[in-house]
Amino acid sequence: MSSVKVLLSIKDENVARKAVDALRESSTNVSFEQHDSDWTSLLERLVKLKPDALLLDVGSAPTDLAVAIRQIKLQAPRTKIVAIHSVDDPKIILAAMRAGANEFLHPPFDESLAPALDRILNSSDVDVVPSSRGKIIGFLSAKGGCGATTLACHIAWELQNQTRKNVLLADLDLTSGLVGFLMKTPSSYSILDAIKNLSRLDDSLWKALIVEHRPSLSVIPAPATYTRWDHPEESQLTQALQFMRTQHDWIILDLGRSMNSIAAAVLEEIDQLFLVSTLEVVALHGLKSIVHGLFDQGEKLQLVLNRTPKMMDISTQELEKILGRSLYAALPNDYMGLYQSYSSGNLLNSNTRLAQHFGLLAAKIAGVPPMKSKKKFAFFG
Repeated sequence: MSSVKVLLSIKDENVARKAVDALRESSTNVSFEQHDSDWTSLLERLVKLKPDALLLDVGSAPTDLAVAIRQIKLQAPRTKIVAIHSVDDPKIILAAMRAGANEFLHPPFDESLAPALDRILNSSDVDVVPSSRGKIIGFLSAKGGCGATTLACHIAWELQNQTRKNVLLADLDLTSGLVGFLMKTPSSYSILDAIKNLSRLDDSLWKALIVEHRPSLSVIPAPATYTRWDHPEESQLTQALQFMRTQHDWIILDLGRSMNSIAAAVLEEIDQLFLVSTLEVVALHGLKSIVHGLFDQGEKLQLVLNRTPKMMDISTQELEKILGRSLYAALPNDYMGLYQSYSSGNLLNSNTRLAQHFGLLAAKIAGVPPMKSKKKFAFFG
């Protein structure tokens, strides 16, 4: 057996010591790491380390063992799980194997651990289903009122309509929380409920938290009330987004305004960040500041000019020169159309000029041919 990486999560100190001794005395080339922190940190470490095997104390799981093992497999689908317990209790062995563990071991490990690792690491992976990885798109306003929420809602709708994939719209603008209102998806749960329950988050709990706006388009809103005490940690946000990738093909994030702490925390996890601005001087100033601060993000960062007038005082080329980056799209102004749509409880009518631009933008993001419309519009202007 070639060199392998092993992560240990064993609360029983005596059992942990015996497992470590067995690994050290093994003739196999094994590098191992002990993890003594909480469950959320363990899942986060699995994502980063991607160990070949996890030695899991069945008593260390904070919830039902089957749920815990599903979470592990969502975060690290190719990591083999060796269930560990202090005694060879038949009921515990059966529960661990039914939950999805690849092996079950108990002390002493001198003659059992190395052969068990050899068996599972050299077994066929035909039954391992690689975890799906959805694409995460974020919309961030240069300042308040630039339209990031409007774009997030309409692009989520259009992406589902044009790709027929499973789309999630997530509201990470925790202080405003307009996504649930605009999408007319009232809910007793929010993104914070998912974050607070990371230790037991699985597909069944996730389905209970999200709201289906229409088939294959779901929404998870921001909380109805929010205080600074509820502010999630960066690791929690990262883990929540990593879980979302396993459940949806597209994840659309409303990130609120300016380079806030939430947007900064999820920046490395998202695939594309769309900065939304208008031609207002204050908005352009904010846009330029954000672009300057994120100059190292390369093609991940894209600029969208919203509510552009038919006649601009500055050309697109001049604006791009000022910002130091090309525009991804320029969208026309239809304030009254949006007002009337939202007042009637709907998104913008698909036959309007702005809605057609939303469709073009979604097609460009998805890399698919735009859907044919009755009228043709230029993407810029």
